[in-house]
Amino acid sequence: MRIALLLLAVFSTACFANDYQPRAGANGAEIYAQACAACHGADGSGKFSLFFDLTSSTLLTDEMKDVIQKGGFIMPSFANIKGAELDALVTYVRSLGPLIAKAQQTGN
Repeated sequence: MRIALLLLAVFSTACFANDYQPRAGANGAEIYAQACAACHGADGSGKFSLFFDLTSSTLLTDEMKDVIQKGGFIMPSFANIKGAELDALVTYVRSLGPLIAKAQQTGN
């Protein structure tokens, strides 16, 4: 029952626009924490084993921007993230993979 309620909550937001508006000049980490971490996890490795692990993403920059702005299978669109803030977010997301690999190598 608990899993069914979680899935219902997740899919009820699927394919809907999100009205999140980053502040002008926000950095990628700030935008990620506010708009992405709730589903993708603080370190980008995914949450609840249901959401996409961003640390192993093979999307090209333009593809990633497109998914962020238009949404995905269960991800809402974030059309208000654009310009410099979108660039900052994509740069931050790309940085998550190497950071996790480095932390695992050093045992942190």
